[in-house]
Amino acid sequence: MPNSSRTFWSKMLAATCFTTAAFFGPAAAEPKTEMVIAAPFGPKSSVPDPRARQNGWLSNRAGVSETLIGIGYDMTLQPRLATGFENLSEREWKITLRKGVKFHDGTNVTAQAVKESFEKLSEEGHPGNNPRLVKLLNIESIELLDDNTLVFRTHAPNSAFLWSLTEPSAAVMKDGTEAMPLVGTGPFVFEKAETEKTYVVTGFADYWGGAPKLDRLVIDAIGDPSVAALALQAGDVDLVTNYPEPDFAKLLEEGKGQLFSEATARLFFFQPRVNGGPLSNQAVLNAVSLGLDRDTIVAATLAGVGGQSANGIFPASMKSWVNDDISLSYDPVKAQSMLDEAGIIDSDSNGIRELNGEDIVLKIRSYEGRAALRPTLEISQIMLQQIGLGAEIAMGEFGANNEALKAGELDLHLQAWGTAPQGDPDYFPSTLVATGGSYNVSGYSNPELDALLERGRGLFSSEERKPVYAEVQAIINRDLPLIPLFHKTQVSVGNGKVEGYRIHPAETYLANPELAIAE
Repeated sequence: MPNSSRTFWSKMLAATCFTTAAFFGPAAAEPKTEMVIAAPFGPKSSVPDPRARQNGWLSNRAGVSETLIGIGYDMTLQPRLATGFENLSEREWKITLRKGVKFHDGTNVTAQAVKESFEKLSEEGHPGNNPRLVKLLNIESIELLDDNTLVFRTHAPNSAFLWSLTEPSAAVMKDGTEAMPLVGTGPFVFEKAETEKTYVVTGFADYWGGAPKLDRLVIDAIGDPSVAALALQAGDVDLVTNYPEPDFAKLLEEGKGQLFSEATARLFFFQPRVNGGPLSNQAVLNAVSLGLDRDTIVAATLAGVGGQSANGIFPASMKSWVNDDISLSYDPVKAQSMLDEAGIIDSDSNGIRELNGEDIVLKIRSYEGRAALRPTLEISQIMLQQIGLGAEIAMGEFGANNEALKAGELDLHLQAWGTAPQGDPDYFPSTLVATGGSYNVSGYSNPELDALLERGRGLFSSEERKPVYAEVQAIINRDLPLIPLFHKTQVSVGNGKVEGYRIHPAETYLANPELAIAE
């Protein structure tokens, strides 16, 4: 953001605070502080309801919306808008609300308001409609016991229900107005959004957790981390959340910069098309995984500061759920031998093996927004060529890539997902590899895996659930409906004045009342 823009926004901020004071009553005096953060992705519309699609992640990080339950930095369930949560039976969950919470329009958060917010998830045509979350929560009914207590009943046993309530899309919202289009409960009030560009919020003096130290927060979408780094150097932003790893490593070595680093549950992985094309052949699919040197990819793309090679879908830091007995090896000799034994050879000596009389040229795509995606794509292309598999690579748009994979126009989509945004092991496999999963666009279907996932949701003790999800992880490594590459460490850099910032391992939280710019 140029300095002239900052002058403009400071004037706008003064006007906004005046309006807010007039609406809510007495507020803090003159505006004092503004922070500008560069993030990889921006809003998907000018009024992005947090309950719809993936809008909740940005809204949650910006401090506009909140869920009933949160996830702590130790990845355990924490009170948020709810101070109590109790499993009454396999299908019933009692939620006790925090008292004294206000929506941004000054009205109180009540059990009725929470019920109405969740009902919008399944209301077709409503801005908060979210069929994916409706399926995930599987709510049959919501009963009001009093103004501060509700009972959620699910259609079937679901031990992950409370964890699902932590998903940012499960935000408690009130229908907006033209003057205030998004009415949440967080420490910041939605001011404006520009599609794919910027998201602007102002401090909410009546926040239940205390008035925020910032008067205004601007999140600018800068998809290229190198450009974001330049913006920080120029003083146009105060913090870059996803800094280029090689540049971060250099700053670390030189002892310069305000550096933040934290291991996360984000997984970089390939999603292959397995219901058609070359990768429907298990020998080719296995060879792809064996031909990828994960340690080299991590060293080359993450400069030794950005991640760890993957042995499965969950990182070692997820001690409660990770299967420590599985691994993903690099063995190009075995990959080539496997292809040879399957009769998949290079008969015309052009360097590319053939399947059914045609050269195997895998169409692979990824997207901008995360610095490590493009180099990972490029290195993977070279590694696959070394075992005789051709690869055409390109960058596209995330949603378009998924549609192309589903339509059979792509063979592999390189992606980066948080595997445990809710802290529970069910979300990631149920979303990506279960039959009918909302992001299962690869064509994979395995009744054995589906039965395990259903069983896991019906068990309510971690001791009983762990072996179930350990087997899920083993099946994924065996069948490879996903090809894990590495787990990401998020690295961020501030301008030396950022206070109150901490990287959350689930990456779903950012803005809080303590976030500030030092004088």
